[in-house]
Amino acid sequence: MGKGLHLLLWTLVLSWSPLQAAPPETMKPLRNISSIRELNYADARMAPPVQLRVMVISHHENGFDAQDNSGGLFFEYRDEKMPPPGETLEIFGNVSGGVYGPYVVIDELKKFGRKNMPRPLNFRPDFVQTGIGDNRWIKIEGLMVDVKFNEDKRSGQGLLVTGQNDLVIRFYNETEDFDVEKLERLVGSWVELQGSAAPLFNDLSQRIGADIICSSHRFTRVLEEGKDTESVPLNEIGRWDSRRSTPGLLKTSGRVTLIEGPRSFVVQSEEHGARVKTLRPHQVIVDDSVDLVGIPDTEGYFVGLQYATATPAENKLDPIEPVTGNAPTSRAQAFQLINLSGRLTEREKRILNVQVGEEIVPVLLPGGIPNSELPPQGSEIEVTGVKLVDADQRGEIRSVSLALRRAEDIGVVATPSWWTPKRLWTAILLLAACIFLFIIWTLALNRRVKSQTGLIQDQIESNAALEERNRIARELHDTLSQGFSGVGYQLASVENSLYNDPDKAKEKLNTARQMVEHSLTEARDSLSGLRIPSAADKLEFPGSTLSIAQERCGEAGITMVRYNGAEIDTSDFNAEVKYTCHRILLEAVTNAIRHGEPSSVTIEMHEEDSGYVFSVKDNGKGFDTTKPPPGGHFGLQGMEERARQINATISIDSSSDGTRVDLIIPKRHK
Repeated sequence: MGKGLHLLLWTLVLSWSPLQAAPPETMKPLRNISSIRELNYADARMAPPVQLRVMVISHHENGFDAQDNSGGLFFEYRDEKMPPPGETLEIFGNVSGGVYGPYVVIDELKKFGRKNMPRPLNFRPDFVQTGIGDNRWIKIEGLMVDVKFNEDKRSGQGLLVTGQNDLVIRFYNETEDFDVEKLERLVGSWVELQGSAAPLFNDLSQRIGADIICSSHRFTRVLEEGKDTESVPLNEIGRWDSRRSTPGLLKTSGRVTLIEGPRSFVVQSEEHGARVKTLRPHQVIVDDSVDLVGIPDTEGYFVGLQYATATPAENKLDPIEPVTGNAPTSRAQAFQLINLSGRLTEREKRILNVQVGEEIVPVLLPGGIPNSELPPQGSEIEVTGVKLVDADQRGEIRSVSLALRRAEDIGVVATPSWWTPKRLWTAILLLAACIFLFIIWTLALNRRVKSQTGLIQDQIESNAALEERNRIARELHDTLSQGFSGVGYQLASVENSLYNDPDKAKEKLNTARQMVEHSLTEARDSLSGLRIPSAADKLEFPGSTLSIAQERCGEAGITMVRYNGAEIDTSDFNAEVKYTCHRILLEAVTNAIRHGEPSSVTIEMHEEDSGYVFSVKDNGKGFDTTKPPPGGHFGLQGMEERARQINATISIDSSSDGTRVDLIIPKRHK
């Protein structure tokens, strides 16, 4: 059972494969060219069959162009014997999908003899890009400017100038020779030529034009013969010739002044120059005298020659002497040999930029000049070359340059000083770098000096404060010593009067007691002020200050009120600031007790954006701040002097309602 099923499957496979390989029986052959040209690439790759009746119109190396009433097409034919142009054929074959379009591969053909060529399509130059004339019998008119054949006389090439396009003519016939002499006589004449258009494509399969295939000299006809006109001066090559209705070749002569390339050079005759483009690579050199035959060619504002041939001049022309360039960037003296003098401002590859007056002229160097032989930048030079000008049809300048011919065209008038712009800029940059480093060093030194100055200033202020404390201590010592000495004298006199005059002794004791009380008061005040300097570094501010103020107010029977607007951190205050604030606040409290007769004293402390504010205010009788203090009273002056030592400020406001003293310490000085 399994073996029989296996054989059945193989029978079905073998019977199905030939059916798939064979074309469908319903596929009918295509019978006109238009049907083939309408196929897309995919349909053409299916190789549909064809059966066509066509006429051969031109030959190719591997086939021919043929057409019927609906259009033209290329047919691939590899047989050694190619059917001649005009042969009517019946073709059997298949379509192939070429990269640029469909074509037919011939399997079999039948010949029906030669007939007259079909009526040609009048091919205009603007049809080149449309594809209308591809593989079709066409006719076109133009000026034949070149004909060149191979030795076999069955293939050659020509150039037809139509006025809009320059068309390459490919002469090709595999069955008969061309009348080459007849075709060569067409050069310079306006002719009509019949053939087929062969499209041209680039690597991206984009259409870029078309050549014309002509398969017989019989398909050419002269419409207007070229006239052997007399040679015209070079400055008249672009003038209108009323004797011609179509463009034609003309003759002129000149002396070669510049070689631009293998197919381009510049000639000059008298005071007129022009650019010449040749059909084939030329062999002329600078200073050659040449006769030229070509077509006037307009490049923007200037007229030259194109498709030209150059031969040695029958009469040698005078050498061209350069003239001084006037207005080097204008249209004047275009394509003439001129001299320019100026300063070399820049060298850029094969271009020298020369400053002539206020204008910069690019100078183009010929090949073969090493950079070591070029003048240095900044030199005063004189150059001789051909002035090349590019301008539009209205004369608007696009570019101007001077093309040199040889190394000898550069002359050095004066060399620059050693201080070239490059070296000068280098020196300036080095000097700027040194100045920059000097500024950085100066700023660093200034920062260091400021730091040292600050340390020295702090030391000076510290020494001054210590000296001031020592002076006060000595004064207090002297004062207390004198006071206690007086008390001693009083007590000594009491001993003498104790028995003789008790009342007098009692009076002296009373006086001594008052002196002791006074001295004790002074001692208490002095010691409370002198106790801090000995331990200024350990002073707890404002805690110690508030405690002492509280004691003094209590002894005087005055109420002291403490108010903090915000918690103030004085841990970062240095010893000098703490001690100075301590003394100023205590002095303000003492002054309030002694002179204001208040019932209460208030101490406030708060922090602002500008600094720390310590205030002492009382509800006493106040005083006139505009009047100087009585003799011997230096409390206010002392407070102001101490405030200045720490760059703080003192503000005093007094009225009949009391006095307020504000001490303001900037944050940057804490």
